[in-house]
Amino acid sequence: MEFLIKPHDGIGPIKLGMNREQVRELFAGFFTLSDEASDFYFDSCLQIEFENDLVNFIGVSQNENYQLMFGGIDVFDVDGSTLFKVISANESESHSFNESEYIFPDQIVTLWEMDEQYDYLGNHKRKVWAQVGIGTKSYLKVVNGL
Repeated sequence: MEFLIKPHDGIGPIKLGMNREQVRELFAGFFTLSDEASDFYFDSCLQIEFENDLVNFIGVSQNENYQLMFGGIDVFDVDGSTLFKVISANESESHSFNESEYIFPDQIVTLWEMDEQYDYLGNHKRKVWAQVGIGTKSYLKVVNGL
């Protein structure tokens, strides 16, 4: 399965603003667990957060069941600094690299924890992001308020 990241739209078949029941129908065979605000799929590698039962954040970690793509790049099969540059090229302002966590505000694309331990496809030699995600404008407001 290939999931394409489309900022302000969705990741693969999951769309921002989609209702929770639609997501559960899409990935019923891959369901892992749920709490009040989030559902998890593919051994908790796909995290979907909801606001008023509508998708407002999609976070994806590497899993053998899918490939996650951004701008023609497999985000889990490239050095994290390269992915940072590719994403930041689509922003209106310049950004300073941070390997801990980052949110690109124009696209509302998130990067979380870059480290060799997450390089499952390259034998743990490169620093790869643990999770790549996208969110809605309301998600951005909440995280900026933290």
